[in-house]
Amino acid sequence: MITHWNEICTKIADDDAKLTEFLETSGMSATQLKKLSKFTAEWNKTKKLLEAFDQFIAAVDPIEIESPFDQDDFRYIWKTWKEYLQEQHGRIMRSRMEQMSLDYLQEISDNNADVAIGILRFAMAGGYKGFFKIDKKDQSTPPKTDKNGSDF
Repeated sequence: MITHWNEICTKIADDDAKLTEFLETSGMSATQLKKLSKFTAEWNKTKKLLEAFDQFIAAVDPIEIESPFDQDDFRYIWKTWKEYLQEQHGRIMRSRMEQMSLDYLQEISDNNADVAIGILRFAMAGGYKGFFKIDKKDQSTPPKTDKNGSDF
């Protein structure tokens, strides 16, 4: 997303430079330039909006993710977990959240990939937005929920 955003910013900056050059070298009369003033005022508002929004898109560079588990089955379920969060709850896991989630999962699974996989499967089956340590007695079935998704 940041790459795409940077391309948009570059394109707008290039177009702004071309527009400025055109207006300065076009030989338009004062009347024609006055007619264009509404457009240029709106264009300048668009550039200000872009500059203001830029802080939310490109504010932080992502970190490199280090998974505590190197098994193929864990990599598969972790990818599935991230896709589940996006599909089910509209949450995109950015790099710092992902790393902290992996660290927490390692901790509550006692560094056991099979237990970690079970925790993730349990959370997805129950429709949860997050995962947590589960007791052995809880692993057989997810908790019952009402039609609003709240636990009984």
